[in-house]
Amino acid sequence: MHNAVQQAGAVEVLPVDLVEFNSKGRLLIIATAEQINSMLPKLIGLTMHCICTDDGELIEPSLKLTDELVNITGWLGEFSVELSTLELVVDLVLDLSATSVVQSKVLPLGYFAPGDDEQALVEALEQLPDLIGTFDKPRYFDYKSSICAHSSRGVKGCQQCLDACPADAISSNNEFVLVNPSLCQGCGSCVTVCPSGAMSYALPTLDVSINRLRVMMQTYLGLASTAPHILIHDLEKGQLLLDAMPEALAADVILFSIEEIGALGMPFWLNALAYGAAGVTVWDAGSHSDHDWLELQQEITKTNQMLAGLEYPAQLVNWFAGSDINQLAQSISVTNSAPKLEPASYAGLDDKRRMIKLAMTHLHQQTKSAVAVLDLESNAAFGEIQIDTSACTLCMSCVSVCPAGAVLDGVDKPQLNFIEDLCVQCGLCEQACPENAIELNARFLFDSEAVRKPRRLHEEAIFHCIGCDKGFATQKMIDTMMDKLKGHAMFQGDALQRLKMCEDCRVKAMFKDSQGPM
Repeated sequence: MHNAVQQAGAVEVLPVDLVEFNSKGRLLIIATAEQINSMLPKLIGLTMHCICTDDGELIEPSLKLTDELVNITGWLGEFSVELSTLELVVDLVLDLSATSVVQSKVLPLGYFAPGDDEQALVEALEQLPDLIGTFDKPRYFDYKSSICAHSSRGVKGCQQCLDACPADAISSNNEFVLVNPSLCQGCGSCVTVCPSGAMSYALPTLDVSINRLRVMMQTYLGLASTAPHILIHDLEKGQLLLDAMPEALAADVILFSIEEIGALGMPFWLNALAYGAAGVTVWDAGSHSDHDWLELQQEITKTNQMLAGLEYPAQLVNWFAGSDINQLAQSISVTNSAPKLEPASYAGLDDKRRMIKLAMTHLHQQTKSAVAVLDLESNAAFGEIQIDTSACTLCMSCVSVCPAGAVLDGVDKPQLNFIEDLCVQCGLCEQACPENAIELNARFLFDSEAVRKPRRLHEEAIFHCIGCDKGFATQKMIDTMMDKLKGHAMFQGDALQRLKMCEDCRVKAMFKDSQGPM
């Protein structure tokens, strides 16, 4: 049965764009003189520059840089080394200083900082001489700036991907986020936290992974009477450990391999359950010692909270870290199982939010829970906005900044409307509101009609121009403006009354006043 399920999941992943690196073997070493002298024979073939962290002497004095080190930026083949009086470009860096110059959790390719890990140093010395030539890696991500909620009209919104990226590969130009493909190493943290789906994984895309899972589930359920448990593992250490002990896991465990476990998050886990899985385990086999996978574990917590809100058993999605297959098997065997349900049949889409909604709707229909609205954590990607109608002047600042089109005006009427299905809870509207009249409310509304239908949040009476009777503002906006400016020296008498005029009448009145009495 295992073979049949695995064969069903054998799909060809379409090629993605590649990122190219060119290295000429120029190496910067940061270490004590004694350390450098001991390493030189192992680094033959590389062009070396050395910065000593003590006053020792080098066997090859010409290799020593005497300038003070200021900073290092870059990646394999293109490291920029800023010194006190000059800049140097190198291809590789071996940093044995007590505190690594580059502080990213995930260091750039070509940058080795083993610290006091002797084995890591041995491995670095073995790899460095081979890092000469042209290399490439996949461009792991895809970014759709059109639906990004990072910024709008100068107002700052979501920056979850910037905070999450352990490689510091993401920056901001104050309008959109910028991803440096040379620094990105595909951990998937940005995809995990992105509320709009603007950041997505490209190797493979979400629809490829979910459709592969769907076929595997259908094959399994066609051969067995019990629901399977999905084990997500990476293709490096995880696969090697499984290959070494192929019979360690129970027959009801479906192995789902992926290049990086961070490529799959909430939409995949929820759809695994919707397709009939008993549970899901995400396995960190230790392929990347520099990854803490914090965002992925937080997403698991959120997913389980959502499922618990639907009265499903606790911890249906689990995290396991370690290289002991027997402990992994034991962990899976004692986890809770979802109740048997009618498996969903819909196909996967490369749309994070859509796939979460499809899975949640199916799971809600299958449960006995009468929950109509599911309250979510404040940083969730679904919900509504609430308006303090006593403060809102319908200035429409919120409408102008909403990246998802969830907040709408009334076209020719002073109205504020809202479509909950489109809201990503980015907070841009809340930040843009000059009256502090908006509050976010994270939730999942299961009424499919109500969540898609525009609903009225606020409406005001139209104020008509005292000169021509044309409607041009709301009564509250005029009242607020009059109240704020009534004591201002420039708005006394007729000047204050002109605020009640439309633009055309205001200009005419100002011109008439400037002419004076005839």
